[in-house]
Amino acid sequence: MFQYKENLEVLNGRYTDVERQVLKVYAKEWAAIESAGPESESVLSALIKNVRGGSVGLGQISIHESMWWLLSNLLDDGIVAISPSYPGVVDAPPAGVVQLTIKGLKMIERMIDARPI
Repeated sequence: MFQYKENLEVLNGRYTDVERQVLKVYAKEWAAIESAGPESESVLSALIKNVRGGSVGLGQISIHESMWWLLSNLLDDGIVAISPSYPGVVDAPPAGVVQLTIKGLKMIERMIDARPI
């Protein structure tokens, strides 16, 4: 019960609605990938082992460069990173793709597995 309260405090107190929505979108996407994959090892576990120091995203969440502050707590906590979405394209809007870091991947894995956050 104590762990449940701590998880709620983190999700409801630390992160804004926008940040929680980003986590929810990634959790849904990764859960769909996990359900389609083999039973031996989860896709997220394999990805966490193989991605060293980088970040990974599915590309569907992008943000205008001046709106980074909407995800400032996730950025400060090292859960997500924002990378350029349109490198080398001059007339594209200035934006970035929200990507999960290793720490973020582990958090999403725990969310999917309903383990303590």
